[in-house]
Amino acid sequence: MQNSKKYRLYKSGKLWVVGAVAVAGVAVSANTTQVSADTVSNADAQAVKTSDATQNDKQVQLTASSTDTTTDKVTTTDTTKSATVSSTAEKSTVPTTAGTSVTQDQAKDAVDKAQDTVKDDAKTASDAGVDVTTGKTTDVTINDDNASSKTDEVLSDLNKQDQAVKDATAKQQANDQAYQTATTEQTDATKQGQADLDNATSDLDKQVDTSEKAGIKVNVEVAQSSPEYKDLSGLEGQDLLDAMAYNINLYKQAIADGVASEKNDTETLAKLTAEYQQKQADYAKANADRDEAVEKGQSDLNNATSDLDKQVEASKNAGLDVSVEVSKVSPKYKDLTGLEAQDLLDAMAYNLDLYNKAVASGVASEKADTEALVKLKAEYQKQVADYEAQKAAVDKANADKKAAYEKALEDYMNGTNHTTSMTAQTQTDASSGQYQTFMNATVDQKKGEFTLEHDMNDGVHIIGHGVLKGKINWKIVSNGDGTETVTISSIELYSYTYTNAYQNQAVNQNINFHVYGNEDNELFSVYHDGNTTFSKTINKTAQINKTFKISTNETSPLAQVLVVDDNWIWNTHGQVSTQIKNTNVAPKVPTYEQDSVKPTAPKATVHHVQVVVPAKGQAPAVPVASVKKVTVAYMPNADKPQPQKVEVHYYKIKKTPKVKKTETPKAVETASILPTTHASENQGGVLLSAMAGLASLGLAFGISKKGKKQN
Repeated sequence: MQNSKKYRLYKSGKLWVVGAVAVAGVAVSANTTQVSADTVSNADAQAVKTSDATQNDKQVQLTASSTDTTTDKVTTTDTTKSATVSSTAEKSTVPTTAGTSVTQDQAKDAVDKAQDTVKDDAKTASDAGVDVTTGKTTDVTINDDNASSKTDEVLSDLNKQDQAVKDATAKQQANDQAYQTATTEQTDATKQGQADLDNATSDLDKQVDTSEKAGIKVNVEVAQSSPEYKDLSGLEGQDLLDAMAYNINLYKQAIADGVASEKNDTETLAKLTAEYQQKQADYAKANADRDEAVEKGQSDLNNATSDLDKQVEASKNAGLDVSVEVSKVSPKYKDLTGLEAQDLLDAMAYNLDLYNKAVASGVASEKADTEALVKLKAEYQKQVADYEAQKAAVDKANADKKAAYEKALEDYMNGTNHTTSMTAQTQTDASSGQYQTFMNATVDQKKGEFTLEHDMNDGVHIIGHGVLKGKINWKIVSNGDGTETVTISSIELYSYTYTNAYQNQAVNQNINFHVYGNEDNELFSVYHDGNTTFSKTINKTAQINKTFKISTNETSPLAQVLVVDDNWIWNTHGQVSTQIKNTNVAPKVPTYEQDSVKPTAPKATVHHVQVVVPAKGQAPAVPVASVKKVTVAYMPNADKPQPQKVEVHYYKIKKTPKVKKTETPKAVETASILPTTHASENQGGVLLSAMAGLASLGLAFGISKKGKKQN
């Protein structure tokens, strides 16, 4: 029979006893394990493990410091002093003890309040930029016996965590304040320094612009000032403020030196510019007379040249062969190289006198050429006028001949002049003798309408006449060269009329008349005895579509358009054909009259006179100046402080309910079925000895002293 087992954990004094009761069947002996009531699980012990060491208050006071004495002393009237910042943190308000004889509820309440304080401070730290991480919550089981000690352990740990959070918060805030202060002071110093340097540079730029406009060549160099700034990498708090103050002092000194350098260059350049401008004024005055004289001389010479050029143009337009040569006059001027003051003025006056005389001579020469050209042109124009009068009469006669010829040629090239003829050929069974018949055709040259006539012979008389009427349709197109393209497109049959003249005396009076197209298709037929007059309307069209190209005075081939059969005693067969002749006639080229001999144009040569102008005095040498624009290297930026890091972890307090005391059970089961107690089951053989003791008690322990109530 299988036993069903139940386990019960009860306290005997300070010992927890595990017992097993047989529900059915006989209980077997079992070993027992005793566990101290003060013992907790490994996890619980780890959660409340704290150090009893005295809490070290973390307090750092950052004070102002003087410039490092090992560095070069900064000599400036505006020395920056470092600011101060403190990272002292306030004490944690989390208690480290809960007092003696606390209940489990009081212990849990004390821990919860302490943890709320830590959480609030952690949030404040996080808001300040601290990197706060939260560890795994630790479960702590308390009972009435250990509530005070366990609570003190937890509170002590929470106090240390809270103090660490507050320290990190103070440190983070101090670093942030130092970073902000250092950055602000750096920005302000840079802004002011750059403004001072920019003002000095602006004054220098204005002077450079003024000097360059005055003609001075200015070389502008850029001088980079690079103070030996302290490296700010990784600096925080007061160290950052001190290093930044040191860098700012170096920067201000570099700015002051740069401003002084640029002001000195500005003053030196202004003095040089004034001296050069005075030299330029002297040079301009020396050349003023020269420019005035040259302007007047060139104007006089240009006016004379302009008059001559106008006459040359007019003479060329009149047909004269005029060539223009240039005569350059070079007076022996004095050399002005290196001359200054009165020497320059005297030499210039001498040169201008030579120049003015040469100009006057050139003007007189060009005026003489102009007058001679006027006279020569007038003589030639009279000869030309006589020639042109004779030529006009010849030209008119020739023009009339040419116009008439061109008109006749155009008519010939585009003409469609033609004549059209129509013939009828007959073949009869009796081409001679008493039954001989005839057939002929006529055509209207403009309309193309034709008439085909034939007789009717009974062997005695011509008893009547037949008349076939119709129209030939054709199109004639000029080829633009006198030839024509002729297209005979179709033939229309209007009517057939028979007129009786004598009574038919032939025994056979079966007369039948037939008309066929080119493709042997019958277009018309009539049967009669020849004794009566009648008329038949036909109104039929037969297509021909024959095209010919015919040259001047050429006739197109004979084109058959109809076949006619007149059947009786002797049959008469006829073919009607037409042809067109190109009657265009090419005109003869006229004989033109010859022009009279044109007068020969006279040749003439005139001269443009050019006078070499005197040289100007030498301009003063252009000075070359060099100035420096100073730039100061920017200070290194402070590193943004890294967030402080702190870790917190919390506790979950588990209370132990009170257990009613019971007597030791009579029997317990073997160790193989004991429950887990969270205590170390392998320490000093305690488990085995406890189980052995329980086994020796036998089944009697399964019964309570107060009765034999079976579980």
